[in-house]
Amino acid sequence: MNRKEVVAVLVAAVVLFVVASVRPVRYASETIFFVPLTLLEKQIAQNGIGFGSPTEVDAHIELMQSPRIDRILSGQFPHEFTLDIRKTRNGAVAAEVTAEDPQLASDIANRSVAVADSVKQHMLRQNVGMSYDVIAERTASLKTEEQTLRGALDSLRFEAQSDSLAFAALIFRKERQYGTVVVELTKAERKLAELKEYTSAPSPKSYVISAAVPAERAVGFPAWLIALVGALFVGVAVRLYGIRAAQD
Repeated sequence: MNRKEVVAVLVAAVVLFVVASVRPVRYASETIFFVPLTLLEKQIAQNGIGFGSPTEVDAHIELMQSPRIDRILSGQFPHEFTLDIRKTRNGAVAAEVTAEDPQLASDIANRSVAVADSVKQHMLRQNVGMSYDVIAERTASLKTEEQTLRGALDSLRFEAQSDSLAFAALIFRKERQYGTVVVELTKAERKLAELKEYTSAPSPKSYVISAAVPAERAVGFPAWLIALVGALFVGVAVRLYGIRAAQD
């Protein structure tokens, strides 16, 4: 390698070192957790204990990748950061945050889990609340209908005391109608009680198995290594060019 080639390699190394040295330093922190049960029925049956199914895990990942979670975290941490969510090979979920400060990265990673749990809880409670309102309205309507039919039956039975044959068929139809309404009312009241129980069910919270901690080293290759590898590539390229030029 002649003098010009050596100078070219040294210049490339210096330039690459300077560029790599002034690049923004980034730190990454990761928290790993298992997704909890989502269906309130399962939570009650299992006393709130248990992991979510693969479908629930995928849904949870989509929730954490949604703009809603990003907006909440950005509002709580007005700094530049990136949040990467992925499923591990063991069925857990990893939330990795990259930011300019190691403590900030770990704080956001841990906070992202709590924010997702809170948003999911709100969504579940909202769905249960809508179902509760529908069933409550249905129950009230059935109660009114049951009371009306019961009053009509009482009147018919009182009138039938003087002529039971004349009212027998009508009473029979009303009793069947009344029985149907009572059955429907019983079902509605049971469903209403279940939905009320769901509202007091334990909130689904992720099972954190590895909380994020501040990273000791920045992500990416050090400046000296980038300069060294770059200089080697430049050296090889310059040398090959020199050999080809000599052959020509």
